Parts: sequence; structure tokens; C-alpha cells
Amino acid sequence: MDKLWKYAGWIGLAMIALIFIQAAFLKLMGVQAMVEVFNKLGYPAWFRIVIGILEIVGAIALLIRSSSRYGVILLALIMIGAMISSLVKGAAGDVIVPVIMLFLLVWIAVVRGPVNRHIAEQPPSSKVRQKSAN
Repeated sequence: MDKLWKYAGWIGLAMIALIFIQAAFLKLMGVQAMVEVFNKLGYPAWFRIVIGILEIVGAIALLIRSSSRYGVILLALIMIGAMISSLVKGAAGDVIVPVIMLFLLVWIAVVRGPVNRHIAEQPPSSKVRQKSAN
């Protein structure tokens, strides 16, 4: 059962990363809907490109265990910015997707836990032996 949860977690993580990568490519390719959204919110074209690049970087970081927390932070900041932009300059309904994505990112950060969690949970004497073995 543990393996099932592990695989389900990886599939879910990959899907969330793919959602961000897809959104990034739509921004970078200049799809009319994305261009209109950024224009409506009052942002210049270069900002759409920067956000697209940052979304790709964050999505890749999500998939790498040692950098997943950084990916979560980066993408969460982007989602918070999207929420604020939508509330200030857009329609209140436009905030739903960023809120859902922010919730999923926080969930990822909590579930994945620290990279060296197994080392942190060992008794102090084990840590000493492990360091001296290296």
C-alpha cells in the first residue's frame, strides 16, 4: 500500500508540474488568450515572458527532491501574485485557479517534507556514527 501511495504521489506531482509547464508554454508562445490576460491586468509583454520562464523553472524544481521546496516557494509566489492581480485589476472569479494551485503547492510542501528527514529523525548516536563512517 505504501508503494501505491508513493506512485500516486509522483503521478500527482508530475501532473501539477505539467500544468505549470503547459501554462508557461502558452505564455511564452504568445497565445492570444494569455496576451489578453496580461494586457487586461496592465502588465507589459516582457512580464508574461518572465513569468513563463519562472513557471518552467519552478515546475522542474518541483520534480527534483532536493529543490522541490524552492519550486513550491517560487510557484506559490507567482500564484499569490496572480491572486492579488486578479482581485485588484481583474474579475474576482479569476482567483479560483490560483487559489487551487496555491493549495496544492502548500500540500506538496507539507507532504514531501525536508529532504534529509530520515537523518533528522535518527538518534544522536547514529548521526555521529554516520559522520565518522564518511
